[in-house]
Amino acid sequence: MPEQQNIPTTGWVPAWADLQERPAEAANHGFAVGTGAEQSSEGLEYITGWPAPGAEELAAKAAAEGMRLTPVSELVLLMAPTAELITGVELPENAQVALAPMETFDAVEITLFDRPVARGRIQVRDDFAAVAIGELPEGPEKETLERALFAAMAEEAFIHGSEYLHMVVGQEAAASYKASGWTAAARLVSFEKK
Repeated sequence: MPEQQNIPTTGWVPAWADLQERPAEAANHGFAVGTGAEQSSEGLEYITGWPAPGAEELAAKAAAEGMRLTPVSELVLLMAPTAELITGVELPENAQVALAPMETFDAVEITLFDRPVARGRIQVRDDFAAVAIGELPEGPEKETLERALFAAMAEEAFIHGSEYLHMVVGQEAAASYKASGWTAAARLVSFEKK
């Protein structure tokens, strides 16, 4: 994959933070992401590429300040080209796909007989599109509804100039997405101060 794949980039972080309704600001060669609407230095999560310019400086600073960091979770950043996800997904006759602009993201919803059956979120910011699946029913229609959500989100991202969708998932979920055309772009390890 071109450009965006070649960078251990964190450019997707502001869009991802918007999906979670969390503030994000550039800080120390990465981003400081707040835990909610109120941002204080205690509840910040720092995200930086590794290895990347400034990442080792950030680690050295943490060590010098006596921070003992313990890993608490590991996630996977996935990428998929929008052109490959914009596909004609055949939904049931009475199904509809709708996009609704919210304050920090766009909601994507699929309804069947006017009842919501699948939900997702997308935010395109600075040419990076971050997506999240919020709700999917279990059963035989799950895969079709998920593909339809991704197709709608990919089309929205493409319209706004983004060539890729970015999605953060748990390690256990990453394998199933890789099988459907997503590529693992990075590992995301979260640490907690002890």
